[in-house]
Amino acid sequence: MSTRSRTVAAAIALLALGTAAGADESPAIEHQPNSCTVAGQAFTLCSRVSDDVQVARVTFYFRRAGETFYSFVVASFDGVNFCATLPAPRQGKAGTIEYYVQAVDSVFQTQRSSTYLLQVQTPEQCGFAPVEKDPSKVAGLVVYATNQRQKKLPEGFIETGVRFVPLGARK
Repeated sequence: MSTRSRTVAAAIALLALGTAAGADESPAIEHQPNSCTVAGQAFTLCSRVSDDVQVARVTFYFRRAGETFYSFVVASFDGVNFCATLPAPRQGKAGTIEYYVQAVDSVFQTQRSSTYLLQVQTPEQCGFAPVEKDPSKVAGLVVYATNQRQKKLPEGFIETGVRFVPLGARK
């Protein structure tokens, strides 16, 4: 048996073992949606994700309401929640943001939350905006495309400090 065949067989055995041991639950996503955010400021969304095995990845998919394609950011674990910083919405260009949370576990079970709406408002209108206060999180923001036709960050969001990764450019 070749090295590759042994590797594939081992991976299949691990998957089967995980399923046999009860690792058949999709991740559970608990998310308290915010009702608004502030134009011109990057913001952070968080969700609690649990599973019967290890949570492998949590992503926040977002778009300006009515757009065809979502973009996404990868969340990081802060010890309690998975949180992701999203780019600042443009004043007058993004009245409402649609978003959802997706989680994948170590045995490739996937769960998706409901779709939530986030109103883009002024600071006076949105008293408890989830504005990101850490400049390093805003400066290191990476947004990924979900479709080959997406070549840049959607116009409803401010590009400053954001690295946009088109679909074909991922490595």
